[in-house]
Amino acid sequence: MTIPGMLLMDKLGRRKILIIGAIGMLICEYIVAIIGTIVGQSNPSAQKTLIVFVCVYIAFFASTWGPAAWVITSEIYPISIRAKCMSFSVASNWLFNFALGYATPYMVDEDKGNLGSKVFFLWGSTCLGCLVFAMFCIWETKGLSLEQVNYLVRNSLPIKSAKLNQQLTKDNNELNKKCDTVNDCNNL
Repeated sequence: MTIPGMLLMDKLGRRKILIIGAIGMLICEYIVAIIGTIVGQSNPSAQKTLIVFVCVYIAFFASTWGPAAWVITSEIYPISIRAKCMSFSVASNWLFNFALGYATPYMVDEDKGNLGSKVFFLWGSTCLGCLVFAMFCIWETKGLSLEQVNYLVRNSLPIKSAKLNQQLTKDNNELNKKCDTVNDCNNL
């Protein structure tokens, strides 16, 4: 699912694909939590439904947040501090993955947290946080050069960035049409 996600990212845009992915993951997590809590895990139909929605969740993640988060972090930071910011992004990703992997057994084990399927309410709530974050904190950077991304971040709010992105992309396309050869572009 990562390959279709990468192809869609350039068609739909980074911000939109993150929003779609967060909504899809949120719905899947809450369905798993609700079915697992109300019906239980001993019902064969419930088991199959839980497996299906966990797989659908994985598909949403693999096609949206999995690759798009790395594309966004590689584009959004100013060039002067991009390497350091990417280092922090990678380090925080590994740290939070370790923390979640380490804590989850304690949350679901019967002799410890005993959350069972209810833990998916927690994971669904993190997806809700992803949705809010994507809506209010992510600029649409599709089709822009790194210099244009810097301009976009300085001159727009994330929620209104798609409009400025369209204008920058349109201006860039018009400039490319004027430049038939390298010499023509040098004269502009």
